[in-house]
Amino acid sequence: MKLTTRCIPLGSLPYDSIEPASKMMVKIYERLPYLPVLPCIAEEDSITTRTLEEIPGIKICDNKVKIKIASNHYKQRMEKLEKAFNRPTLENIEPFAINSPFIEKFLQIIKKNTPPETVINFLGPFTISQILENLAEEEMLVDKTYRKLFIQAVCVKAFWIIEKIKEVSPNTKPLIILEEPALGSLGCIIRENEEITTELVITLISKVVEKLHDAGALVGIKCLEKCNWKIPIDAGVDLISFDAYNNPNNLSIIPEQITEFIERGGKINWGIVPVMNESIVKSLNIDILSKRLFSTMEGLIVSGVSEQNVYNSAFVSVQGDLSHLPIIFAEKAIILASQLAKKIPQKS
Repeated sequence: MKLTTRCIPLGSLPYDSIEPASKMMVKIYERLPYLPVLPCIAEEDSITTRTLEEIPGIKICDNKVKIKIASNHYKQRMEKLEKAFNRPTLENIEPFAINSPFIEKFLQIIKKNTPPETVINFLGPFTISQILENLAEEEMLVDKTYRKLFIQAVCVKAFWIIEKIKEVSPNTKPLIILEEPALGSLGCIIRENEEITTELVITLISKVVEKLHDAGALVGIKCLEKCNWKIPIDAGVDLISFDAYNNPNNLSIIPEQITEFIERGGKINWGIVPVMNESIVKSLNIDILSKRLFSTMEGLIVSGVSEQNVYNSAFVSVQGDLSHLPIIFAEKAIILASQLAKKIPQKS
């Protein structure tokens, strides 16, 4: 995996209109644009809605995601989903289109600039399995019917945007980043239900990764919680994205696996620019961030991963969502991440 920029776009944005969001995108992410979440333009705009809207049996209401599959309507919709999953023609996947206030502008930017790559975030299949509520309140991941639904939901949504990107810029490669915050709670989930295993989660994610690879996309996993990164690595992802500010040692405990991941072409995104609140962003400058990034990278090197591997596989980003910040501070964080990316040396 090789990208033309070392700054990964990430997080929701605080803009309340399309034009300034578009200007920022072109200014900072011209070579790697992304489809941001813009809740200040459309309150319902979220990664959850982007991934699960129009998926059979799933209803999103009051920030809760519920599922009900015992109906004829569900069966009819499921047949359409399965058809789109197995034969992802534009006709078959159109009923599962992404509804985003920025989608039209996003595709216009890609058509005009023909970037080598672009980024789109979705909710990952494991996290979907943990946020859904059903009437029986059972653990849905152990049911093969539900597992198939989780896999197909993510893939069909991704197929739609992949095809739309191909339409406007055939040579632009999509990087699909699956957000998997539930990986941070996997230990507790396994203790509560012995039918949930690490191997089951790896298999779930790997099936999505395989299908998206076949569709011509790269695949990353993002988790801002402390988690077992062997899981997405074993699932075959191309990029892992972690909170390097709050969880700086999360990778240092598995140096052998990190080395193997990098040597097969894997990349690491260090979410090192903190964005928890306005005060912390206000205090930042490029010198502070450079020292923080390189001292954190040194921890991975000391653990046994070669300096060359650490530096040459490295990308940086803001730590997380930005929509809770005033625009001036959100833009400051994005600009600092862009400047920091240029300071990462290439080692030979």
